[in-house]
Amino acid sequence: MGGKAAPAEAVAWPQGRCHCGAVRFEFLLASHQGVSCNCSYCVRKAALHHRVPAGNFRLLAGAQQLSSYRFGTMRARHLFCSMCGIHTHCHPRSAPEEVNVNLHCVDALLDAHIELSLHDGRGWTALP
Repeated sequence: MGGKAAPAEAVAWPQGRCHCGAVRFEFLLASHQGVSCNCSYCVRKAALHHRVPAGNFRLLAGAQQLSSYRFGTMRARHLFCSMCGIHTHCHPRSAPEEVNVNLHCVDALLDAHIELSLHDGRGWTALP
């Protein structure tokens, strides 16, 4: 979901946070690409996903405030702040060893142009 690598000068480690600021993270951003999923959960949480390898994601604060939610296959792990309820990131069903960052939690990207692609999570049956 992260897409093609950007030129070296475009690579950055922006920081993101939940609404109350208890959960903070940073990740390696090599492209301005995001994925919108139409599955029953993503539609309701309105996340804009950007996938990175787990080694390119760092939780800076709030590990104790994170709660997780699993449903269906129980393979994906959706993480959100237990204080304000904002979904910050997840380990997706299709690649649980990676991290989908919610770009809506990254202040530096709120006004940035994000190349958007769509994922048909509602009709996706790649895994049992």
